[in-house]
Amino acid sequence: MAQDEDPKVAAFVRDHLPRLRERFAPLRVILFGSRARGEALSTSDLDLILISPCFASVPFLERPVKILESLGYPGGLELLCYTPEEFEAKREEMGIVRVAVMEGIEL
Repeated sequence: MAQDEDPKVAAFVRDHLPRLRERFAPLRVILFGSRARGEALSTSDLDLILISPCFASVPFLERPVKILESLGYPGGLELLCYTPEEFEAKREEMGIVRVAVMEGIEL
């Protein structure tokens, strides 16, 4: 599914992704889950993986909180935030990151 076909994804890309890139310098932003598969309901959230060296000094569970506070996103945003090294290790394991890489859309 193209990102411009989903109004929630298109709005995020237009209104929030530039600020996210400016503040956290992610190397990659991957949309995954129901919105990437084109199976989203109107109430479905956005599932994103962010990969950035900026996360190295931030505890894992605090990373999404910092981003959500910074963006002021109205809700329905699920974030997995990894350093490049963490991401490379996770993508080789069975689990959500591996699935996200296979089905995801790079934003």
